[in-house]
Amino acid sequence: METRKGFPSLIVLIACLSALWINSARAQVLFQSDTHDLQNVFSQPLRESIDEYARMVLENALSSEQTELLPMSDEEQASPRLYLNLIRTADNEREYYWISPLFAFECGETVPCTPNAGNQLKEVAVSYIAIDKNSTSFQFAERVSEKISEYKNSEDFHLLANNVKSTLSVSFSEIELAYGLVSLVGQLDADASDLWVIADVVPLFSEKGERGKLKGIAADLVNSVLKEISLPQDILSAPWERIAKEAMSKSNVLVFAVIRTEERDDVFHWITPVSRNLHGLYGINKPHFEIFDDVPRTFRVGTLLEDYRYNVALENGFKVSAYGSWNELVEALFNNEIDTIFGSQGAIDFGCNPNQFKCETITLSSKYDISTAYLALSKKDTCVLVLEKLKLAAADVKMSDEFNERLSSWSDMVSQEYGIAHHTEHGVVHLWNPN
Repeated sequence: METRKGFPSLIVLIACLSALWINSARAQVLFQSDTHDLQNVFSQPLRESIDEYARMVLENALSSEQTELLPMSDEEQASPRLYLNLIRTADNEREYYWISPLFAFECGETVPCTPNAGNQLKEVAVSYIAIDKNSTSFQFAERVSEKISEYKNSEDFHLLANNVKSTLSVSFSEIELAYGLVSLVGQLDADASDLWVIADVVPLFSEKGERGKLKGIAADLVNSVLKEISLPQDILSAPWERIAKEAMSKSNVLVFAVIRTEERDDVFHWITPVSRNLHGLYGINKPHFEIFDDVPRTFRVGTLLEDYRYNVALENGFKVSAYGSWNELVEALFNNEIDTIFGSQGAIDFGCNPNQFKCETITLSSKYDISTAYLALSKKDTCVLVLEKLKLAAADVKMSDEFNERLSSWSDMVSQEYGIAHHTEHGVVHLWNPN
């Protein structure tokens, strides 16, 4: 079977719409197997083994999500597609969410190579679990990525991988299990010794403490990840403009917390989400609109200066006023200079002084979107296996009792001392009330 741009896939799985998959009690991932494209690499018996291995990695990783694998029928062809053992290349890099690697093997005339694949002696191809990149599959892809990284840290995964190693060792003499993939070309190099860690200063998440060291829950997460890969080092701080410049020009730049957008996919590898923020229009005694487009264009909207939401509000036909801080925006709202603030619940909580205003009277009038801030890695000339090393470390940290106890203590502090609406899910801070 040929995928777009003519690159081969071994297994094509068709997923339900991501929102349904996330929210339903039991979801179906529909699949079709096809392993003949790599017949020059694997014999038919070995293709059957890697077919079964790939299916079991996905099935076992998603078992706690109450997901079942079913054969694909013709009517599901239009759904978002999920692939197993799709080879990552320079030409198809932008077309998929690259979830997790499965195998590394020697590339050549019949098999395309994967750039920056971690072998200094020969070029190799790396096959992946991947998902079509489209507007309906982002949340689905993010959750699958998290679950597979968690599974790859388990004893069950290592047992499964060692079994397939034993099967493949009959035909491949140099076989290693590292960074969550089975390498058929021996040891792969994921050198992160020159990793440079830099953060934007965000109150409570990554802010300067004593002697300029960063503290906060995001800084705690990153320090734990660095400890997990035995690479503890100081975290530098810089404004976003500097961070973006360094990430676009250098390899192995680890940054946080970066809002994930489609435009930034060319600059960053995304390691793990840190926080999510609900963006919308917030007002006092304003009606609630389920759809952003239904909000009357007569509303006077306030935003921060040089904030992306200023242009969004203008493009949507609102009369817009810009202010220098969230405190000024909240004051303008109570002074009836504007009808709504275009921001987030977290920003409202930061900007509203309960000793000065009745902050609880500011409520969401209409949702715009949800943004996710990530721990991210610069893409330029960075080995893709450094990314996998960090993803596995981040998943392990987020599952640890130590980090979850720290997250719980941080959450209690934020509620008691700052009164900021939030909740946590899967080690990620959501900056709004769950109800």
